[in-house]
Amino acid sequence: MSKLTFDQLIPVYRNTAFDPAKSRGRIRVSDTSLLETLKLIDEDDSAFRDSGIRILDDSKSLSIGSEIGLEITPPKTGLGLLAQDLDALLRVPANRVKLPARYYLIDERFAYNDPDIPEKIKRYRATISFVRALSEAAAFVDTNQAEATFLGPRRFRVPINYSAGDLGRINVDAVEELETFVDEKIHRDQKLAILATAVIEACKEQAEEGRFPFLIQNSKALVSRAQDGYKLFASEFSYEKIRGKTEEAIGEYTNRIHKTFHDVQNQVMGVPVATVIVATQFKAAGKCGLEFWANLAISVGATLFVMLLTVAVYNQLMTLNNIDDDLERQEKKLEAEYASVAGSFLPMYRKLKKRVGTHRRVLIAIAGSSWLGVALTWYIFNQLTAPEIPSCLT
Repeated sequence: MSKLTFDQLIPVYRNTAFDPAKSRGRIRVSDTSLLETLKLIDEDDSAFRDSGIRILDDSKSLSIGSEIGLEITPPKTGLGLLAQDLDALLRVPANRVKLPARYYLIDERFAYNDPDIPEKIKRYRATISFVRALSEAAAFVDTNQAEATFLGPRRFRVPINYSAGDLGRINVDAVEELETFVDEKIHRDQKLAILATAVIEACKEQAEEGRFPFLIQNSKALVSRAQDGYKLFASEFSYEKIRGKTEEAIGEYTNRIHKTFHDVQNQVMGVPVATVIVATQFKAAGKCGLEFWANLAISVGATLFVMLLTVAVYNQLMTLNNIDDDLERQEKKLEAEYASVAGSFLPMYRKLKKRVGTHRRVLIAIAGSSWLGVALTWYIFNQLTAPEIPSCLT
């Protein structure tokens, strides 16, 4: 004989006119499928035991169109659940945590696989989704006892106790938001920790038995609390990330700015030496002799040195301009992409820009002072050297 399934029992339940006690009723055999199911129950001992259905009238009268009496009790647990109504279904603790795989509600005349879902069942399913989301954040969930345990400063118990009357207070949209919040992979561990904290904070003033009904009634507020907590975490995460990148960039730009002076440092250090040479090595030259050529060599050498120094300074000034432009772009990018935290980092860039300006002025002053020295060198040359340069070259 074929094995009895719960889907075969659903038409029996659906077509039975139950008595007030919901344990007996009468059924009219309307089609072949229903007739075969009743015959299987009547003829097969295993199907009889599994179904929980006993035919009260003479089974020989079973035929299409006949009407017989039945005694109906819940079927074998492995087949499915038969309950008078949703409240009866929810008296089983496990059914408050997980949706039963197969079930039939007599009063609602609803089977688990019916396409048309009553509003009450939609809210029951939403509540199960709500429990599932909370279970993800819980440290432990006892399905048989319908109890979730969260870890905070101490163990925090939330008995999952609700009835059909509580389902009208669940916010279905909030449940969908919470599912999305929990199921997103990015920062999932942090989100679950934030949700657990939100549950504890929301229920800490509630008596233990009233915690879950309170969460149902305030599901929207709970989701908002969790989302706000995550936004705070995300902003702090972004802040740390941006701070790390900014500090790294600031260090790099600082080194580049210092390098602009370091690269010309040797030439700059030569300026005082050149000044001493010019001041001490010039000799009075009344004719085109050794003194004349020495004075000319000193003057030309000083001029060439300053020219090379000027080229080096010009190159460093161009580098500083590039750094200044980079800093400007970084400021605009920071303001555009991270406006909420940009104010914390912009002063660093502005400080660097001031340093760029200072280095620029120093380099210009060095170049200017050097050329002033060249002018002074040639002035001294003219004062101490009587012959004209063209006359000594002919």
